Amino acid sequence: MSSPSGRDPGEEGWEVPKPIGYIAASESIHFVAAPLLATAAITAIGVILADGDKLRWPDAAVLALTVCVTLFVFSIQRSFNARAHLFSAADIDDWFGTAYRPPDTVLKQHQHAGVKKWRTTVRGATNAYNLGVVTLGLGACLALAPPEDTTFWQAFFRWTASGVAAVSAGIEGISTARIWHSQSPGSP
Repeated sequence: MSSPSGRDPGEEGWEVPKPIGYIAASESIHFVAAPLLATAAITAIGVILADGDKLRWPDAAVLALTVCVTLFVFSIQRSFNARAHLFSAADIDDWFGTAYRPPDTVLKQHQHAGVKKWRTTVRGATNAYNLGVVTLGLGACLALAPPEDTTFWQAFFRWTASGVAAVSAGIEGISTARIWHSQSPGSP
């Protein structure tokens, strides 16, 4: 007798990544957002190196942005490596058709192992991306701090902008720490 899912009891189905929208979200941040943010950080590094005398802490800002770029590139590479392990039943149909298709039991075993590997690898990519966002905010905070020889109002607006970047980086850092904590073994 079949179950409501159309499978016999005990039959293993295709692994579905959870949440279902995570694949698309992951690909958006790693293959769209991360390259754009890395490019913006590289551009900022160039500007800082050219006009560092107009900044309070240009070297610290360059260091933070260099770490940021490195994390975004790591995120892209790690996500690319993760994506190589992810496939669906529709992919199998497209690749093999019906004539040369291996048995479903074999394909499902490979797909389950692939999803597990994808999940582990993409978690590292996402952690690198999140930390990249934190260091981007830190780099912005350091670059926005006014030099010592500014007027009161210039200093006020630059310190305010620097503070906004610092608060944003701090909030993202707390959010990232919570994500890491929730992923650790034994977490609720």
